[in-house]
Amino acid sequence: MKPFKFLISFLFLLPVFGHAYTLQGKVTNVHDGDTLNVQVGSQKYKVRFLGVDTPEVDYFGHSQGEPADVARDFVTGLVPPGSQVTVVYDDNGHDKHNRILGRVFYNNVEINLSILEEGWGYLYFIYPFDKSLIQAYSDASRNAVENKRGLFSPRYANVSAPYDFRMDSRNFTGTNFVGDIETKMLYFPEDSYKVPVWRRAFFSDKNLAIHLGYKFF
Repeated sequence: MKPFKFLISFLFLLPVFGHAYTLQGKVTNVHDGDTLNVQVGSQKYKVRFLGVDTPEVDYFGHSQGEPADVARDFVTGLVPPGSQVTVVYDDNGHDKHNRILGRVFYNNVEINLSILEEGWGYLYFIYPFDKSLIQAYSDASRNAVENKRGLFSPRYANVSAPYDFRMDSRNFTGTNFVGDIETKMLYFPEDSYKVPVWRRAFFSDKNLAIHLGYKFF
């Protein structure tokens, strides 16, 4: 399966929230399947792929093992060290670890979508997000699930979604409410398993989700 290819047009990259920013630099390292390091001149940045969650290589001493290594190797094959990439992000483009949260492009290929389409990552958005973007990513993820590619192949049938793995490994219950982007049903954090992985959207505030049209079953 060939990666998704796009023309990077101004309209396509316009964010829904705030201004669009771009970062152009050289990949120095792929940490895991959803995080890489980019250098611009003397500045170094850690970039987290927007909308993508891959198995954990090392999460507080816990690892998901082979699938984490294979997902990392897949991404390394797409953007090997030395690749000149463009990262697009908006005013919400930093996560709680101060990593840039963005869309990564290399040779007119959107790497985020390629990861989802080939099944080496899970859909992962915490509001705020662009509704059209989450739908495009959801479609790519669903295609991978239905065609049993990557992490959704029989070989990895017993592998937990990274979000669930992080919670289970520390004996935590998630704090984000989970919305089904197709049915607009809203679930409590402990019921995330009730939503297909390609339709999950996370909300830190249930009232915000309700305001956006989600409702409890």
